[in-house]
Amino acid sequence: MQCGFRCVIILNSYRNVMRKLVAIGFFCLNTVSILAQTELSIQNSEKIIGKNSRTNKDILAKEYIFPERIDQYQLDSASGFVAVQLRGTTKNGKWLNNSGNIVLYDLFNNKVKWAKKINYAQSSIKQFGHLIIQKINDKSYCLNIENAEVMWEVKNSISYVEHGRNLAIGYKSNAFTGSTNTLEGIDLLNGNNIWKREISREYSWNDVFHLNDSVLIVAAAGLHSINLKDGTGWDYHTITGAKDYKSTVATNVAGAALGVLTGTYFMSTGSDLVRDIVSNVLMDSLNIYFASRENITRLDQSGNVKWSFNFPKGLASNSSIYIKDSLIYMVNKGFAFMGNRQIDFGTPFLAAYNKNTGKQLFFNTLNDKKDQISGFKINKDEIILILKDRILKYSLAKGSLLLEKSFDIGLVGELSYFIGNQAYLKKDNSFVCLVTSDSTSNYLYTKTGKILKLSGKFDILEQIDYKQIYICYLKAKDIKFLAKDQETTVIGMDNQNLAELKISGNAILKGSKLYDIQDKSFIEFDVKELE
Repeated sequence: MQCGFRCVIILNSYRNVMRKLVAIGFFCLNTVSILAQTELSIQNSEKIIGKNSRTNKDILAKEYIFPERIDQYQLDSASGFVAVQLRGTTKNGKWLNNSGNIVLYDLFNNKVKWAKKINYAQSSIKQFGHLIIQKINDKSYCLNIENAEVMWEVKNSISYVEHGRNLAIGYKSNAFTGSTNTLEGIDLLNGNNIWKREISREYSWNDVFHLNDSVLIVAAAGLHSINLKDGTGWDYHTITGAKDYKSTVATNVAGAALGVLTGTYFMSTGSDLVRDIVSNVLMDSLNIYFASRENITRLDQSGNVKWSFNFPKGLASNSSIYIKDSLIYMVNKGFAFMGNRQIDFGTPFLAAYNKNTGKQLFFNTLNDKKDQISGFKINKDEIILILKDRILKYSLAKGSLLLEKSFDIGLVGELSYFIGNQAYLKKDNSFVCLVTSDSTSNYLYTKTGKILKLSGKFDILEQIDYKQIYICYLKAKDIKFLAKDQETTVIGMDNQNLAELKISGNAILKGSKLYDIQDKSFIEFDVKELE
């Protein structure tokens, strides 16, 4: 009797599992099918986007008006095809809708190639030159750019594409476990698997770059070289995250810093995992330098460890390394990331090592473990570190503390980072770069939107409202594009005003064409008009 009862339970369980699998299969098919062809009308015309400051003539651009808000776009300037993702918001404007449309528009012939509905909750689209790759959950589909028909599909979440080799790289998917650590090379022409390689992505990818034309380096739980032809290469394993982190103290995410630190290769990890306990990667003609949670290491370009200096447990965090003469310096910042939150982690310190032998020359920890180094600056033989309420200046030769200056953050706000040479201030009809205009001063941004002009001893000489600042975001031949609010000022090499444009600081430059999106409009402007 008991046996029969158990058999019934097992049979019912099996039926439930099968129902779920069928439901999942139906859901996936439905997700693909919602990308049905749809008809969309795109208006195009000329639009006045500004004035030439020298001739006082209107400046015209092409405007393409889509039926819904443009969320993202990807452009292949060679073909003139732009993949536009349309995605509206809820009535209160606080949230993005899960559904929308992907439109491939031909800028050369002013026509829609195709348009399809898309569910953003499960799907995303990326254009790689003449290819369109669509991800739906853990699968990737290559779409025919002429009609959006599926050419091939793979159980892989493609994340990197080598255009010149028609090669895609991504992690193989498993129907039951989801993502795997099996990295695959996929032929973009037919979707065939070319090679496989086991590379952990447990703590995400921190960086990816070329060692040479045929070899890629991936920073993920260490460093890994990948021969793009067959996937072979060397592995250097180290720990770049944490699983057992407890009593986390969450802090506000530093938006600009987060974008730089996570890079474009961030692959989501579990919310309880700490990532980015790692430095940038440095290379010279013979060696690779890299710091992790465990150590700072020098490898040759064949992956052989030449020296390694180990850290005590719990010391290292996110860090920056740089080389000056025969020394490699490490700024350990005292934070890492959990999900998209910046958290206190490790101990902030400044250290120096002989780049040839790995011998430690000096090691200086900061007084408070909860301090975070939000920025630093090299000034000849000195390094200046920024903490939220004070600035420290150290000797690069001996590591000795030369100067410490505290600030009342109740008055000026928490200190954030040094302003670079992209910041300009308007004076009459000319524009002055803050940093180059006075090399004896330091310009420091605070979280209340103030820029502090500081003397060599860090006394406040002047406070500048950040709203007055113009940011140089593009350069083209003899002109620069400065953004302020949602407009752009174009200046010449003499820093004189050439034009005022209703173009945002998110505009991109492809050849001589400037592209921008403004709500439902896609703007195309030829910068030759400014000549």
